[in-house]
Amino acid sequence: MNISYLKTKLKTRNISIYKLSKLADLDDGMLNRIIKGKTTKPQMTTVVKIAKALDLNDHEFAELCGYRKDDEK
Repeated sequence: MNISYLKTKLKTRNISIYKLSKLADLDDGMLNRIIKGKTTKPQMTTVVKIAKALDLNDHEFAELCGYRKDDEK
């Protein structure tokens, strides 16, 4: 999971970890552990809940998962 991307999304959308926990129906303590790098491989269901709560499109979801799409030329 791309933690820096998640942090950027939260900052640009002005969403706190607590607010994300409510939007995604996840424990805020678990989200804290993910963001601080203590949980390095969260379950895919957790990643999907985060993506849905942030209303990410397919490319943003791939970025959140740690995949980058090569620039098309």
